[in-house]
Amino acid sequence: MDNAWKQRDIVRKDCPNLPSSYVNRFYVDSAVFDQGALRLLVDVMGSERVMLGSDHPFPLGEIPIGQLVQSSEVLNADEKQRILRGNAQQFFNLG
Repeated sequence: MDNAWKQRDIVRKDCPNLPSSYVNRFYVDSAVFDQGALRLLVDVMGSERVMLGSDHPFPLGEIPIGQLVQSSEVLNADEKQRILRGNAQQFFNLG
């Protein structure tokens, strides 16, 4: 999207800043089902913007919930803690 913004005037017409500059306005879930995709998600969004996701009750959801994050070798302990509980605690003001 940033490339389109840089190359096309029509894209910039309704979007005054690079699309990637708006990333800090969004939260996403961790239901990506792949270690590489999880690392990319955290690299793009920041670990403070990713919360645990499962796709439950759909049959392709993660079982057990949180296993991808907990067993991850591409995330450090702080990133795991944020995704598994810290971000939700902060977002929902749960103390």
